[in-house]
Amino acid sequence: MARYSVLVVEDNSLVGMGLQATLAQEGFEVELAECGKVASGLLQTRSFDIALLDMRLPDVTGRELLTAWHEAYPEMAIIFLTGHATVELAVDCLKAGAYDFLTKPVERPILLKSLRHAIDHLQLTRKVERLEGLSQRVTDTRLIGETIAFSPAGMQINDLASRVAESDFSCVLITGESGTGKGLMARTLHKLGRRANHPFVELNSSAIPSHLIESELFGHVKGSFTDAKVDKFGLFEMADKGTLFLDEIGDMEVGLQAKLLKAMEEQRFRRIGGTKEIAVDVAIIAATNQNIDDAIASGAFRADLYYRLNVLPLHLPPLRERREDIVHLAEHFLQVYARKLGKAVVRFSDEVLDEFMAYAWPGNIRELRNVVERGCILTRGTVIDDVRLLFPAHNRKVTLPVMPPGDPSSGPGQPVLPLELAEKQTIHAAMRQTGGNRNEAARMLGIHRTTLYKKLQAYGLE
Repeated sequence: MARYSVLVVEDNSLVGMGLQATLAQEGFEVELAECGKVASGLLQTRSFDIALLDMRLPDVTGRELLTAWHEAYPEMAIIFLTGHATVELAVDCLKAGAYDFLTKPVERPILLKSLRHAIDHLQLTRKVERLEGLSQRVTDTRLIGETIAFSPAGMQINDLASRVAESDFSCVLITGESGTGKGLMARTLHKLGRRANHPFVELNSSAIPSHLIESELFGHVKGSFTDAKVDKFGLFEMADKGTLFLDEIGDMEVGLQAKLLKAMEEQRFRRIGGTKEIAVDVAIIAATNQNIDDAIASGAFRADLYYRLNVLPLHLPPLRERREDIVHLAEHFLQVYARKLGKAVVRFSDEVLDEFMAYAWPGNIRELRNVVERGCILTRGTVIDDVRLLFPAHNRKVTLPVMPPGDPSSGPGQPVLPLELAEKQTIHAAMRQTGGNRNEAARMLGIHRTTLYKKLQAYGLE
């Protein structure tokens, strides 16, 4: 745990040494100064988190120091501790930037409570500044949305995506597991591209009945079918000069895929029931979490449409393959939801971060975002530290396989597994049942986390 530094400015040496002893017992680093000149000299050589400032000093008043220090050292919390207090003076100091105003003699619990509140305020301020700095770096380097990347895999895809966005692309195919941010990537490519000032139109092929998708894409004329009571614009028309995003393209039926391919290649189409050809200028971004090669082999996806879409392929790696990004993404979401929910949550505990790094994240970035939102909602303090609140589905016991009565391996005189092999299989089963969650697996096995780490290394199960 980081030690916080306190500058005690007190002309009474006995009071100063008493404060120094009290704060040192609580783990603070303390420096004493008996006048304003000495205190200002110390501030020029090092920084302090908190200043405990007396109002009456031999060479200057505490109020004068407040004016100078609040401007020069805005990151330092200034707490007045004086025996000459009035309501008017306290109000004036607090308006001028003091964090708190305490009167002598001050009781130890009151003093420590004020210091702890000041520390929480400092943590929150520094967290916001650090995350704003991260956000600025993301903007400066044109990283792609919430795929904040410090891992090699993440940086590689962001570099490729930036180059795609800078071109006047016609077709992009985004692949990746569910929750990796394919929709966000599509919107960002449009936003950063040359068509940013024109429409971005989206169709989710799995969310609309197949018999309605053709009408959604190309529109229809009045009377072309029973429910066609008015002319309808299709998404191709609506996306003219802009981008059409076809999400879950792998779920589109084969017959419609042929019509889509024709419209893409010719950049013209007819509405359902219409005779007039409509010309458009549309860039296509498609996305799928399916294995297109398998879909082609089974006849569920047209090979010619795949080749047309796959002009610029972008594969988004799962979160488990870019673990360097997990903490950065978690902190990004923490900032977003703390502000949105009006919560004072500023950080994760080390145990929670260990859990984040050990977990397999089958739901990828979407799951991480949801977990952080849950933590912000359920946490009452400033630190998200209860793993059970974040991963309620993981509160389960390891159930080892039970041999059936007729199994020959359970009979007398039958060979048993060597102890090391049995241990290896048990650890492997625990890791699988917890989705790679080492903390939970250690609890299930009844061993310390460090012991589990050593055994994972020894058995080659990292």
